[in-house]
Amino acid sequence: MDQKTTETEEKDPCCGSELEPEAAADEHSQADAPASECEEAGDAGDGSPDDGDQARAPEDEPEEAQDEGEAALAAAKAEAAANYDRFLRASAELDNLRKRTVRLRSDSREEALRDVLLQVAPLLDNMRRALAQETDDAAALRQGVELIQNQFQDVLKGYGLEEIEAVGKPFDPNYHDAMMEVPTDEHPPGTVVQEMEKGYALRDKVVRPSRVVVSKAPEEGE
Repeated sequence: MDQKTTETEEKDPCCGSELEPEAAADEHSQADAPASECEEAGDAGDGSPDDGDQARAPEDEPEEAQDEGEAALAAAKAEAAANYDRFLRASAELDNLRKRTVRLRSDSREEALRDVLLQVAPLLDNMRRALAQETDDAAALRQGVELIQNQFQDVLKGYGLEEIEAVGKPFDPNYHDAMMEVPTDEHPPGTVVQEMEKGYALRDKVVRPSRVVVSKAPEEGE
């Protein structure tokens, strides 16, 4: 028995030696595992260039933003220069228009005055002739003065100047300037009874209001 057992035990090492290749394989597989992990890590490391590109991208963005900012600034300066040039041109045109308008007004005023003087000159000649006559005929002198007055009124009407009707009309502050009031029963209160100075209107615009005397109701006992 003891000899058999000893033989069996002696064979066990042989059996163990037969199992050694399997254990070695296991050890080899375990040794390969870290290599595989390293390879996987290496594979994962292969994506590092992409991460590098992403890391380098922010460095390029400031340069692009700077270029865009410089381009926008240049465009704004060009637009400002164009606007300033247009402003100068508009200011010059406005100044020329103002000077042209002043000159036209002055020319128009001088032309109108010249025309008026040409119309009034004959009236002055008639007035001078009337004064040069030596006569005691008051009626003839009056007739001559009335003729000159009518001629002068015709000249004024030619320029659109009209006399304002006042006597017998209701008082209108737009056309009449009341100098005084007189109590009377002959006219309703507020009626123009006398014209002290003639009023004139130029194309429905009052040049000078008529200065008039206005009636009022008499007080009791008058």
